[in-house]
Amino acid sequence: MKPRTLEHLQYFIGKVCSIVATSMNRSFDEKISREHFVVIVREIDIDGIWGTHPYNSDLVSFFSLDHVISIHQEEVIDPTDPEHIGMIKEFEQVTGKKAQGDLKNSPAIPEKKELLNILKEKPPVPSSPSTGDSMFVDIESLERLAEDTRRAFDSYDSFDLRKP
Repeated sequence: MKPRTLEHLQYFIGKVCSIVATSMNRSFDEKISREHFVVIVREIDIDGIWGTHPYNSDLVSFFSLDHVISIHQEEVIDPTDPEHIGMIKEFEQVTGKKAQGDLKNSPAIPEKKELLNILKEKPPVPSSPSTGDSMFVDIESLERLAEDTRRAFDSYDSFDLRKP
């Protein structure tokens, strides 16, 4: 590949793109093709294209440039954006079919930098007995630990992974 081509390919970094690759011994239906060949491009170099899944940045894909036929930027439609709502309605009127998004049943994975607040808190450390060698249970510390654990689970359960 020529250096100038590689330079122009940098345009796609950070964009949602479809990668068309040479054929393989595996057939995919339309939905699975989108799952495997649509990525957010993270890096392009002389070896190939690195990308992550559009709604799960923990799923990484690599496409060797030797097998890449083309790369296409995709239009990302947000069903909450008023302009995009118009586009969706127009599509439905033209086709007579209800538009269904690819991501409707797939939870969005938050960026790794977004931590639940509860994870930043440190659980209480049970205090040790100040006198005597006998073993005992510090009920107050256990109650605080149980309460912090309950709050952690409640906070995790209330954190909606489907929100972008």
